Amino acid sequence: MKQEKSLIDEVRENSSEAASCRRDIATLATLGLVDFGLISLFQLGAIRQLPDLPGKLFDTEKVNSSKDAVILGLPDGVVSLGAYTATIGLATAATRFRKQSRVLDVALAGVLLGQAVGAAQYLMNMTAVQKKVCIYCVAGAAINFAALKPLRRLLKRRD
Repeated sequence: MKQEKSLIDEVRENSSEAASCRRDIATLATLGLVDFGLISLFQLGAIRQLPDLPGKLFDTEKVNSSKDAVILGLPDGVVSLGAYTATIGLATAATRFRKQSRVLDVALAGVLLGQAVGAAQYLMNMTAVQKKVCIYCVAGAAINFAALKPLRRLLKRRD
């Protein structure tokens, strides 16, 4: 007896260019979850110290405990976790709900662009104001910027 395909099977087996772009974006967001999960645990106090690169320029503790590391009254690591989770949810929903995919892709673009702008602003703040660098924040910014490439491909497609 042939087993019927589940909704998850349909999403997993979707071989469209759009689905491929969304998978790339979700993969990067998952890396962001790991990175900012560590930052969030540090900001919460569950991790007392994160390993840092040697040198006077690097100070993860100072950067992640500064007043600039607060967004909407919450540690920025937690806010970033929410954005990465939303990214994965929107990427999956847009692949699943094809009729609404354009609207969901626009929402996805809004989240990704917001993350990239926030990353650029925070990199400027670290270097110009705090004069210290958090390697985890730099990695997160790189993830946010890298997600713009598959987003561009996603939004340019004509299907």
